[in-house]
Parts: sequence; C-alpha cells; structure tokens
Amino acid sequence: MKTRNIIALTMAGATLFTSMCATATFANPPKKKPVTKKTAPATKKADPIADGKKVYDKFSCSACHAIGGKGGNSGPDLSKAGAVSGHDAKFFEAKVKNPKASNPDTSMPAYEETIKGKDLSNLSAYLKSLK
Repeated sequence: MKTRNIIALTMAGATLFTSMCATATFANPPKKKPVTKKTAPATKKADPIADGKKVYDKFSCSACHAIGGKGGNSGPDLSKAGAVSGHDAKFFEAKVKNPKASNPDTSMPAYEETIKGKDLSNLSAYLKSLK
C-alpha cells in the first residue's frame, strides 16, 4: 500500500508540475516583435545649388566676393553673376580653375587643384543661380 501511495503521489506531483509549466508557457507566451515592412532608407536628393553654397562657404569665397551686400569687396560682387549673358556653368568652372586665363590682372588665385569634380560643378550651379 505504501508503494502505491508513493507512486500515486509521484504521479500527482508530476501531473501538477507539468500542468503548471504548460500554463505558464501558454498563458504568457513570449512577446514577438511586430513584423514591419522594411523600406529603403530615404536618400537625400542632390541639390547642386545648396551644395554649391556649401563649397562657396567652405573656401571662404565671401572674404573677397559679396552676395546680396554681404562679403568682401576686393573681388567682383556676385549677386547677379548668373544673370550676365554668357555666364554659364563652363564659364564659372573656368573662372574658378584658372581666373588669370581670362583676366591676367586678377588677384584671384587659381582653385584648379583645390576645387574639383562635384564641388566645382556644384559651385558653378550656385553661381549660375545668382540673378
């Protein structure tokens, strides 16, 4: 009889333990992160004029040139530089690279080795936008 009681109590204990584990597992299932649709990160659309203004600021062009009454006066005022006939992107790129090519008496230094590629084309776009 004692053996039967021990077996019965062991079985009851095992059943109770299993029941408690099952309740704990299924009553509070682990929380899953909601599935979200992955989207590509937003790409910044290039703005050559804004980027050209940054190049203008980076190279301190305003130390010599004024725009809208702000800046130096040892170089030409650029406020309406883009409105002048013939002042296209190629004109501005050539002026920035080697200003003495079109005006041997200019005091503007050549930026051929320092402002290149995308910076040069963006700066030209910015200068062309000044009207």
